Amino acid sequence: MSKKNLYTFLLLLSLAGYIWIAWNVVDNSKKKHTADFCLFKTVTHIPCPSCGTTRALVLLVNGQIQKSILTNPFGMLAALALVIIPLWIILDIIRNKESFLKYYKLTEQIIIKNKWISITAVTIVLLNWIWNIAKGL
Repeated sequence: MSKKNLYTFLLLLSLAGYIWIAWNVVDNSKKKHTADFCLFKTVTHIPCPSCGTTRALVLLVNGQIQKSILTNPFGMLAALALVIIPLWIILDIIRNKESFLKYYKLTEQIIIKNKWISITAVTIVLLNWIWNIAKGL
């Protein structure tokens, strides 16, 4: 993927994430719950591994860090990504550098060469999924 395509995709994805969270924060103040938009859960009636991430982000925005982590730890990862990735890309664009692209490609190569990283990541996702099911999200 070219630098331009990757940066554009990630910036648009981040913008969509900010809009989704902002809409849920405003909507949550009216309804006291976040929008439920999980196709997997709608079809299977079982929460997916990322179910609760929006709620976790809304809780985080509202300063409820512990509740956010307990709702879904992936919310904290999403929050970090929504802050770090767009800022890094914007800095690259301003400075006419490719540091994010280089880091992205290096990370991709490391993951491809070290299967244990993929296995660990999949295990973490599965454990989070089991936890979501046990909590009855």
